Amino acid sequence: MAGKRFSEKHRLVYYDGDRTYHASIPMLVNLMVLASEDQSEELGVGTEEVSKYGVGWVVTQYLMTINDLPKIGLTIELSTEATAHNKFFCERRFSIADEAGNSLLEANSNFVLMNHKTRRMGKLIPELLDPYGSDEVKRITRLPRVPKITDDQGTVSKEYPVRYFDLDTNGHVNNSHYFEWLLDVLPAEFLQTHIPTRLNIQYHKEIQYGHIVKSEVVKTNETDTEINTLHKMTVNGEIYCEAECSWKTVTAN
Repeated sequence: MAGKRFSEKHRLVYYDGDRTYHASIPMLVNLMVLASEDQSEELGVGTEEVSKYGVGWVVTQYLMTINDLPKIGLTIELSTEATAHNKFFCERRFSIADEAGNSLLEANSNFVLMNHKTRRMGKLIPELLDPYGSDEVKRITRLPRVPKITDDQGTVSKEYPVRYFDLDTNGHVNNSHYFEWLLDVLPAEFLQTHIPTRLNIQYHKEIQYGHIVKSEVVKTNETDTEINTLHKMTVNGEIYCEAECSWKTVTAN
């Protein structure tokens, strides 16, 4: 599959990381989205142009493979390209590499165009899509579904109120906050001694300002080399987002 590839560099600073002195997953997601937005601006279909059509790009799923999390102070290269699309969905790939060109993270994602007034997805608009040079296909790559947390699985949970400053320019919750709520429910000790190696997140409904989000997690598998967790976020008992994550143990700094 083809598409116009865009790359840019970023020096990781203190607010990009966490207590482990490595870049956090939520901040890396922010930087990936920034790279895609910078490409859009370069191609003449940035946020201002897209808004003229009364729509905005919304992600429906990410599937990430994480080889390593870069340390604060290093310079990383973020690359992205819109690879394929059909009438309703666009596939966009991301990658992050270190200064030596070693792959740190690879991600595939699906995006849709959401109408600002109806808050519903619609058909892709050629004027906003053609500049990326992605291939038109009948079906885009189907990313794997996240397994459901069953009623008999005991979960750990926390609640998070959605604040005004959690919203982005499209008026919906910034992508990085979903990752924060999904991961923050895990104990601090666990987060300081483990890093994710694979992360699959599906967005089902749009979390909005004023919602009280309940984030739940359960460990589904634990071996000497890997731990798997299932996550879900609900509002008033209705599922808005689900995720599956695999983890490996690392030495705490």
